[in-house]
Amino acid sequence: MAGLLEQAKQFVSDTVASMAKPEATVTDVDLKGIDLGSVTYNAKVNVSNPYSTPIPIGEIRYVLKSSGRFVCYRLVNG
Repeated sequence: MAGLLEQAKQFVSDTVASMAKPEATVTDVDLKGIDLGSVTYNAKVNVSNPYSTPIPIGEIRYVLKSSGRFVCYRLVNG
């Protein structure tokens, strides 16, 4: 019985891993201001959703990097 359960778990895991996922790509960034403690910018983001159901945006998490170096992490509630 345990073997059947493990097979079922593996099947679900493989199926979920191979499903298409929504993706977001930053297409443009406009620098609005810089001071000693912050940078203000507007970013245009293109969202690709392979499903007909809208994506509920409760929170957006992103990491900002420059030349491969971590600059900041941000969580925005939508």
